[in-house]
Amino acid sequence: MNLPFFDAIKQLQDECLMFPAFETAYQQIEANLNLFRATGVAQNLLILGESGAGKTSLATIFTREYPKVSLPERDLIPVLHVTVPAAATIAGTVEAVLAQLGDHHPEKGTVSVKTARAVKIARACGVEMLLFDEAQHIQDRGRAHSQYFVGDWLKSFMDALGAPVTLLGLPRTQVLLQVNEQLRRRFTHRLFLSVQQRAEADEADSLRLFTSLANALPLPLDPRPYEWGELAKRLHFATDGRVAYVKKILVGSYSNAVSEACTSITVSDLSRAFSTTIWPSGVGALNPFHPSFPFRPLDRAGEPFQTGEMSGSSPSRRRQ
Repeated sequence: MNLPFFDAIKQLQDECLMFPAFETAYQQIEANLNLFRATGVAQNLLILGESGAGKTSLATIFTREYPKVSLPERDLIPVLHVTVPAAATIAGTVEAVLAQLGDHHPEKGTVSVKTARAVKIARACGVEMLLFDEAQHIQDRGRAHSQYFVGDWLKSFMDALGAPVTLLGLPRTQVLLQVNEQLRRRFTHRLFLSVQQRAEADEADSLRLFTSLANALPLPLDPRPYEWGELAKRLHFATDGRVAYVKKILVGSYSNAVSEACTSITVSDLSRAFSTTIWPSGVGALNPFHPSFPFRPLDRAGEPFQTGEMSGSSPSRRRQ
């Protein structure tokens, strides 16, 4: 593999497609920030999405639009992006906040001392919005009382800071809001991050997402032996319309094509990439690019898009 190959992979990874739900979520976060700047009113937002739907990309891209500014006397951080640590404790969560604020010793002090320090530094840095990514880690604390205490800390921290907050997490994050009523009242506005806006558009949306990202690669996509419409359906079942999985298949198939000195990305490359990058058991009729694939969602037990997050948390899908 040569330098142009790695440049193409990097360009693909950096590509972001503003599919409708992504753009709606971005615009809502921006509207909340503008409202706060104009009026001081803090509106909060909960953004839900399956793994790979683009939640972290959304938070990262928005944060880049409002970067930290280093002044001689202090840093200005208009948008603070914090990733909630796995199995989040109150101490671990506030330490993550302090680390992003540039505190040199985030582990020092009691929880109350750390929290007060985080609020003080955030105000000094001019924080106008908080983005809490991987919010399901708060819910994953296990028993309800543990979830409640972490959620209660988050509520108190939000109130002390007074800035708008966006929580981004898996659909099960909603359980946290069911446990903590006060937190639930602060996140009545919720959006679901999904490429699909309606069932009949699933395949077309997946193909549009795939081909738009594929434009970052120097090799064209060859649909043969399928027509574009059929390939669109197969791509949808192979990726579930999730940005991260589309990129996985593109990287894998492009790597296959380059290693074999091909002039295009073929269905055979897509098939191999699905088995190697998404689901090793996806061979034969279980591979969406195989002629015998039954055209059904791969969401059964042990399959890559296994269901079971939260009933009713995602948009309904057509079953075939």
